[in-house]
Amino acid sequence: VLFSSIQTAIQGRWGRPLKRIAESFGLALPILYVLYVAFLLLGIKVFPWHPHTITGEPVALAPHSPTVFHAKEWWLDPTVFTVRHIVVLGAFVLLDLVYLRASLKPDLIAASQSGGATPGWWRWITGGETDVAKAAAAGAHTQKRLAPVIALCYALVMSMVAFDLIMSLDPWWVSNMFGGWIFMSTLWMTLNFLGAFTLIGRDWLGLGSWVTTSTTHDLGRFILALCMFWAYTLYAQILPIYYTDVPEETGFLMVRLMLPQWNPLSKIVAILCFVAPFTILLSRGLKKMRWPFVAVNFLILFGLFLERSLLVLPSVWFGETVPWGMLFLVNLGLVAGTFGIVVLVAVRALSRMPALPVTDAFLETHPWDQHVHGLDGHGAHGHGAH
Repeated sequence: VLFSSIQTAIQGRWGRPLKRIAESFGLALPILYVLYVAFLLLGIKVFPWHPHTITGEPVALAPHSPTVFHAKEWWLDPTVFTVRHIVVLGAFVLLDLVYLRASLKPDLIAASQSGGATPGWWRWITGGETDVAKAAAAGAHTQKRLAPVIALCYALVMSMVAFDLIMSLDPWWVSNMFGGWIFMSTLWMTLNFLGAFTLIGRDWLGLGSWVTTSTTHDLGRFILALCMFWAYTLYAQILPIYYTDVPEETGFLMVRLMLPQWNPLSKIVAILCFVAPFTILLSRGLKKMRWPFVAVNFLILFGLFLERSLLVLPSVWFGETVPWGMLFLVNLGLVAGTFGIVVLVAVRALSRMPALPVTDAFLETHPWDQHVHGLDGHGAHGHGAH
């Protein structure tokens, strides 16, 4: 949904062929929200600040200033924690669904008027309206108003999720940039998932004439930019922690970067999340090649899976070796299940509705648009000369 709102806010044309596919992922939000609520009600005892955690210390015993102590004691209260996430994330999901309805409504009205049977759930979105032009104008206005709100809420909500679900596993470790690092890398994850899903299903979706080499080149540049941003924000967190050398800040990093069981995994994460994709995506040609681009997407997704595992596992597993069984059976199984839900919902939705935002005024390429070509014969003159 954030990718769609970005395209709306900046009036972008290059990503319009991907807009509906990205929105189809958002249709899985209600299912994922229900699963998240189940975790909040049943699973937060894993956190060390939870009073029923056997191995953890109460937050009150940790050293810190009285002001911070009282703030964390209230913020990490299990009831406050659970209610906060249910309410905030529930409101955010509703906001996303309002945006999705505004985007889908004119396209579904237009599709329903082309003849043939339509799914019953379309009526929930169209509301019986039949005027395509009116719905398109109203939908564009709603999307334009909600796009910056969704972007701001995404940054705030995902920062809260990052602080609460990952940082609070070590409740006295602090890093002000951690929320931004997590929510931007989550967008990076989305772009790679979007690229792989689109290119694998491009023929089935009938998007061969829309998702072109220019589209993947632009998406690849976006992915490369976030690859550099991931590395920059990681370095910007580690550097001040290193030179200030405050014990409550350094412990989290030392466990992951210095302990022999976790140090090799941290190096693998650095290679898969920065060194390899940064080097590969410098190639303009590779960003225009279908299957090599999909391979890079999966490489980054796997690197981010290991990165998230490296953030979480050392706070809940205290053995002297890496729990590879837990890593690839439990962690990877949960990730595969979550992505499977999104893929299932997206495929079912895209098989029943237009895979393109057909009523979107920015779907067509602007007549002034000139895509950059290499000096390789056809690009040495014509478009390339410009």
